[in-house]
Parts: sequence; structure tokens; C-alpha cells
Amino acid sequence: MIKLTLKKQLSIPLEADCITPDKLKDKSNEEIRGLKVYWGNKKLTLGDFFNVEGEKSESIAVIGDCDKVKLIGHEMSLGEIVIKGNAGYNTGSYMTGGKIAIEGDCRDYLGAMMEGGQIFLHGNAGHFLGGAYKGEMVGMRGGEIFVKGNAGHETGGFMRRGLIVVSGDAGDFTGIYMLAGTIVILGKAGGRVGANMRRGTVILMNEVENLPSFYKNSVMKSPAIDMVLNRAASFGFKTPKKPQFVRYNGDVNLLGKGEILLLKRDA
Repeated sequence: MIKLTLKKQLSIPLEADCITPDKLKDKSNEEIRGLKVYWGNKKLTLGDFFNVEGEKSESIAVIGDCDKVKLIGHEMSLGEIVIKGNAGYNTGSYMTGGKIAIEGDCRDYLGAMMEGGQIFLHGNAGHFLGGAYKGEMVGMRGGEIFVKGNAGHETGGFMRRGLIVVSGDAGDFTGIYMLAGTIVILGKAGGRVGANMRRGTVILMNEVENLPSFYKNSVMKSPAIDMVLNRAASFGFKTPKKPQFVRYNGDVNLLGKGEILLLKRDA
């Protein structure tokens, strides 16, 4: 295992897209310490900010409050990263494989544009979880994101494939411009869920005020939805057993083949 311990908490964001198993798996300790990072307008080395232990491994532990460290796990395709503390912007962006576990909170754009792999966040996520960068028309394309806390606005925006599960609450515009994939919010969701979605599924456990461009379709059970909830339950999320859902379809302003499934509770 390679252990990276932050020397001191940062006040200026640090761009460290070199912290990924793809780039460290064949590097010696000296080579890892010499990898380039960007701190403000300065080009420095990873060893200027982190104490480095170990070498040539696909398993990385990042220790310390990395709230200001951006791009950890960027474009990773294999291996594992465990962040023992908070994580900064763009963690896991564009990742295609491997696993990231965060034992703290994470800032915006966690898992942005990801295509595969798994992210498990034990704390709260910022905005644009699994979303698209501004100007992009497709967000998350595959993989799984599990959040044990809350999430911010536009969770799963422009999502095309994959699974996002949030144990707590989510902000406004969950599933905005969603193209496909599945989002599960086990707490409360904010307003305008599914705005402009074309396809995809948003599963909610608590009442929301649906947009007028969604219409009630049916009351349903689904083995496919049961599989999704069982997947979440296997990671310790509290999900209902043998649930029924009220199905709403929309957004009819666009293609209108998306669905919001609201848990049906006994009267």
C-alpha cells in the first residue's frame, strides 16, 4: 500500500490528479514524491504536501483533511483509494474502474462524468454528484455512487447510466436533464425532481411536489427496482421490504419517458 499523509491543512486548492493507482502503481517512492502538482499558480511536487510511504501499489491511503485537494482519483481505472478525511472538488471525476472510499465529506462534482467503478462516501456530498461539468450534455455514464449522508443540488444531472444512492436528503433538481440510469433518495428530495428528464428512474421514499409536466401512471411493484434496493441494502442502507410505488411519468416537455417512483405508504 502507498500511504500519503497531508503535511498540513491547505488554504489554497491543490490540483493533484496524480493521486490515482494508474499513475502510482509502477512508481518508486522517490518518483511518487517528485510527481507534479499545481498549487495556485505554482508548479510543485507531491512530496511538498504529502509524506509518502510505500511504492509500486494499486492501493492508496490518503490521510488528512483533503478538503482543498482536487482531482483525487481523476480518470482512475483500477485499484483502490481510501481517503481518511474530507475530499475536495472533482474526486473520482472521469473514473472508469476501481473503488474510492471516503471517510468524511466531499465537495462538489464527486464522480462527475464517471463511466465505471464505485465510490462510497461516508459523509455528505456537495452539488452535482455524478453530474456533468458546465457545457457538457452527458454526466455519469456508468458505475455506482453510494452516499451515507446528504447530497446537494442537481444530483445525477444529465446522468446516462449507473446507480446513485443517497441515504439522507438531496437538494433541488435531482435528476435534472437525466437521460437514463437510476437515482435512489432514501431521505427527502428538494424541489423540481426530474426537471427536463428524458428517461431514467428516480426512486423516492418521501413525498415531493411533482412538476406539472409529470402525470400519475400507475401503482406498481418491480423485480428490477427490488434488485436496486437490495443492492443498496447490501451496503447497509435502510430500504423498504417488498415495496409498492406510485409511478409518475415525464418530463412531457421533452421525451417524457422518465419515471419518478414514490414509495406507497399504507393509509
